[in-house]
Amino acid sequence: MKGRPVLGAVSGFFFGIFLALCLFLWGIWPLDRLTVFGLPILFLIIGIAGAAWAPIGRSKAT
Repeated sequence: MKGRPVLGAVSGFFFGIFLALCLFLWGIWPLDRLTVFGLPILFLIIGIAGAAWAPIGRSKAT
């Protein structure tokens, strides 16, 4: 697996929490179970997938 999946997972999780709080505080989306648990888990998965697909990371042995 290339890239940095742990960094992608942590970044996606915190972005999901930040997005859920912003949507709640700006009055766009009510604070419910989907917002609190769904968005961080969704962005955690997106972060892992993005990090696995990313071209950066360990290079091939020369």
